[in-house]
Amino acid sequence: MDRTDPSRPIRKKSLSELDLATLTHFALTARDRTDFHKGVRLFNQARFWEAHEAWEAVWLRHPEDGRFFIQGLIQLAAAYHQLRRRIYRGFLIHLRRAQERLVLFPDVFLCIDVAHLRQAIRQALPPEESKGPEDEADYSRIIPPRIRVVDP
Repeated sequence: MDRTDPSRPIRKKSLSELDLATLTHFALTARDRTDFHKGVRLFNQARFWEAHEAWEAVWLRHPEDGRFFIQGLIQLAAAYHQLRRRIYRGFLIHLRRAQERLVLFPDVFLCIDVAHLRQAIRQALPPEESKGPEDEADYSRIIPPRIRVVDP
């Protein structure tokens, strides 16, 4: 069942509007699962833009707050796409947005090891006390994480 009605766009919510008690209720259809796992596979192949596109298809079909998890993955893919293009400011912006969203979810969500992703993001971000220009940091050592799928 496709929940998207092009004539009625899904209202965007800010993170502050989320009801954390109901955030993790998120059911995937068969089509969603196919696109979701395609995104995981593409991300792990370092095909970040394509992963972003696969996850966006899922995100667009869901109005519920759990879509913020998908949005976190999209932001993560966008970050590493920017890193590859050496757009370091974009990398940091997207990585911080991914972090803001993924921190809202349990350590394992939709069979994804979210704790591992949060740790990888923390390691990739420069220390908070670092206020120098993005171009002064050494981004060559940053390796994109692998998205780990775990059994439920």
